Amino acid sequence: MTTYRERAVILRKLDYGEADRIYTLLTAEHGKVPAIAKGVRRSASRLAAALELFAHVDVQLARGRGQLDVLTQAVRLPGARLAADPDRTAHASLIAELADRVSEDRHPIDGLYELTMLALNDLARDEDPRRASAYFLAQALEFLGYAPNLATCVVCERPLPPEAAFFSPPAGGLVCAADQVSGMLSVSVAALKVLRVAAAGDIGLYRRLKLAAALLDEVEAVLEAQVEHHLDRRLKSLAFLRRMRSPV
Repeated sequence: MTTYRERAVILRKLDYGEADRIYTLLTAEHGKVPAIAKGVRRSASRLAAALELFAHVDVQLARGRGQLDVLTQAVRLPGARLAADPDRTAHASLIAELADRVSEDRHPIDGLYELTMLALNDLARDEDPRRASAYFLAQALEFLGYAPNLATCVVCERPLPPEAAFFSPPAGGLVCAADQVSGMLSVSVAALKVLRVAAAGDIGLYRRLKLAAALLDEVEAVLEAQVEHHLDRRLKSLAFLRRMRSPV
């Protein structure tokens, strides 16, 4: 049986049979790989400790006869670890679910593994977990080819003036005040600047931005609306986050 080593992020896990578990791995060289760890749920398993959800791992895999490869070794790689709190875990779930949806099995997308690792590392370090997930959403839209137009009005095609604009997912981007219609999301000049930095992929500048809660609310509203408009089904993690945000 052919074996290979990879660096991977664990996107999903699913219990299988009495003691096995199926993992969805986003790998550096092979893209998304479904793999099974046999006996990992037994107390004597040496793999279980490394194979935590959202972990960054060095794995050895054996090519299976079917769709699943077999996880034979796993070592947790150095790096920041995600705190076990509901808010941070929910944002990690959003990053992992979208990375899963963007990719197809064994079809690597250039830069997706690195982007996912960057987002999860920032999520573990940043005081506000929403910063990391917002950046990931903006970049994931670029991977999907669904990035909104943030430079010109999608109706009149003129450059947007330095004033509040309005967002329309069906139209594909921002609309100037003269062309906006009722029901469109309002986007402040400050939020527009953040969206442009995130879309450009300038992570150094993005990390230096001061993002107040109200500003992040605007940025999230635009990115989430764009993602949900173009996906064929809703993201479970996003629905869960919205329930968490709703006042009791």
